[in-house]
Amino acid sequence: MIFKQLLTTGLALSLSACALVQGEQTSNKQALISYPEYTGAYEGFTLVIDERFNTFNPEIWRKGDGAVGNESLCRFQDQGIDVKDGLLNLIIQKEDIASSWSEDHQHMKKAYPYSCGELRTLPELKFRYGRIETRMKAPNRETASGYISSLFTYTNNYDPKAADAGNQEWEEIDVELEGGRPDKFQANLIYGKNTWEWWRTRNYGAWEDKIVVGPVDEWRVFAIEWLPDAIRWYVDGQLVKTLKQSDIDCQPECVGPQQFATPIPDNPTSLFMNFWIPVDIIQDTFGGNKKDNIYPMITQYDWFRYYQLDSHPASVKPFK
Repeated sequence: MIFKQLLTTGLALSLSACALVQGEQTSNKQALISYPEYTGAYEGFTLVIDERFNTFNPEIWRKGDGAVGNESLCRFQDQGIDVKDGLLNLIIQKEDIASSWSEDHQHMKKAYPYSCGELRTLPELKFRYGRIETRMKAPNRETASGYISSLFTYTNNYDPKAADAGNQEWEEIDVELEGGRPDKFQANLIYGKNTWEWWRTRNYGAWEDKIVVGPVDEWRVFAIEWLPDAIRWYVDGQLVKTLKQSDIDCQPECVGPQQFATPIPDNPTSLFMNFWIPVDIIQDTFGGNKKDNIYPMITQYDWFRYYQLDSHPASVKPFK
């Protein structure tokens, strides 16, 4: 195993042979497939992680064991993740999952009738600003009508005692694909304070757009550029949405449903990819009706890349 180090703000990021650091390519890389104009070079950004999913890399990733609040009909399980031959496969299967303890949620989870998959970066790897890219493909629309597959940032270590002090923030930036909208993707900014309940974040604005981009059950490259004063979403290299700080800071006043000013996220965060199915009560408004789902159902990721923002170098806790 080859290790490299990127020194950033006095901290070290150790990466294995799955990484490209400042454009230096390791010898065991297959060709990267993208769109015709793709160069993989962006002014002001430096490539730090280049994941090709040849094998599961425990120095970057861990498998989720929780679920998406009360909205999900499935629970994340190890069998929901298959990494091999240059692909990450996240899998939903119809099978009974017994009630058990969740390390992710730190409490018991109820029983679920389906299993699903989530990949998340290790807790000691924290990302702040940069460009996040993946080449991914949703399941075929003929056999998958209700699901959510994603790429996103997330931080929200909600604790009721700490929340009483009023200083806990939910910060999330999303790319979400839905079975009910197979030619669109949803670009989200979610922000809230002192809550784990999604509906309470509406006080800070519903920063969601469902954007027509063409078939998402074909391979597409989705990217998020996270800057101190803006967030940009790209599909196959085309800028499709920009959200500036001035759009969300309630100046001169908030526009409903927003009641409070929202900042561009600025806390160190983890990165996630997951695949799940919605409960019946929300499926017709989010995710899609599951009537045409055939299981097992798979969403695929060909590669993942993270670029640090050079003006704000990646501050990543060292490996322990």
